This record gives sequence, C-alpha cells and structure tokens, in this order.
Amino acid sequence: MKLKNTGIAATAWIAFAGAAVALCATSIGGILTAYAEPLTISLDSEVYNYGDRLVMTIWVEDVVGSDATIFIRDSSGESGSPIPISILDNYTEMPPSLPLERNLFAEGLYRVDIIYGNLNATTTFRVVDIGNVVVPFWIKQVAYSWLSGEIPDHVYVDALKNLLDLGILHSGTGDADAFVPAWIMPATAWWLQELVDDDAYVLMMQYMIDYGLVRGI
Repeated sequence: MKLKNTGIAATAWIAFAGAAVALCATSIGGILTAYAEPLTISLDSEVYNYGDRLVMTIWVEDVVGSDATIFIRDSSGESGSPIPISILDNYTEMPPSLPLERNLFAEGLYRVDIIYGNLNATTTFRVVDIGNVVVPFWIKQVAYSWLSGEIPDHVYVDALKNLLDLGILHSGTGDADAFVPAWIMPATAWWLQELVDDDAYVLMMQYMIDYGLVRGI
C-alpha cells in the first residue's frame, strides 16, 4: 500500500480530525451556499506537494446526531485507520492536517471516502513531489521538548540524525560529543511556530554542523 507506515501513521498525522470545527453555515457574499447532494466532502485543493496541509469540509443536509467516518485510500484501494468526525451542524470545516510527509504518503492519487449514517461521498487528491524539504513532525516534537528544557542535547541530536537517512542533512563530526548551542533556541522557536520554514531551518543546521557548532551528527 502507498500509505506508508500506516494507519496512515495517521493517528498522529490526522489527529486534527477529532478537533473538527463545526460552523452553522457557510455563505459567500451573504448568500447561503447550496449543496446539491445530501452529503459532500471537499478539499481545498486537488493537488498537494509535500509540506502542504489538507483542509477538508463536510456538508450534510440532515444532521442525525452520529459521527461520520473518513477513510483515506491509496490507488490500490487500501486505507489506513478510520477517522471519526463529530458532525454537530450542517457544515463542518476541519482544521488543517499536519504537513504531508514523504515517509507517510507516496506520490500518487488518493481517495477520501466519508460515511455518515446511510450516506456516503467521495473526493480525490493527488500528492506530487516538487522537492520541498519536509522535516517529520515527530522530530519537531523532539525539538519542542529540547526547547522546553525537557531533554538534553544528545536526545535532540539523535533525532536530527534521522534526517541523514532521509537525505535532508549531511553528517559532520559524528564522533564528537553531542552539543547544540543554546543561542539557536530562538531560531528553533520561530521554526516550530512556522515563522521559519523547514528549508531555512535545515540550511541553518547544516551550516552549523559543517562548522562544528552543532556536534554529534
């Protein structure tokens, strides 16, 4: 299956589902948007690059008081774990997903199926690779713990070493004791707040690895 490391490694990737935001209705220019089908699911784009986020919207004609279930299937029809969604009103806009990662989604076409009561609907999207640098989300979680002082340098360095296998970073003084200077913490905070993108942060880290300022990688 092309959904790598599944349940789409999804419980983490798409945990945003449980926090779906229900809105009473959607309008454009003050005019209520009409939906021809009793159940629809749509995405904010048909094509996504690695690093992009999916935004799903659901419309139901009749709210029946039960949850909907979403399945994301690859081109072979295989899916990851089902994603439950609380339907509280006719229109539900889900918060953006975590950024799409290469190690979770292969390039190709995916189908999104939703089941709500005895209704079902489908939409599709395609994942393409244009070479964006994408740091896996779990490494950002480790970075947050390092930034918060919960873990020492060597644990963060061990996490960053995984970027070597992904070809995102290149090794430097791997035999040295792990060390990350505290003065890069502000830049790390900006990165985790998405004020700095993955590419810029990785370039900074690579520079510091090359010049021995970050050691142990």
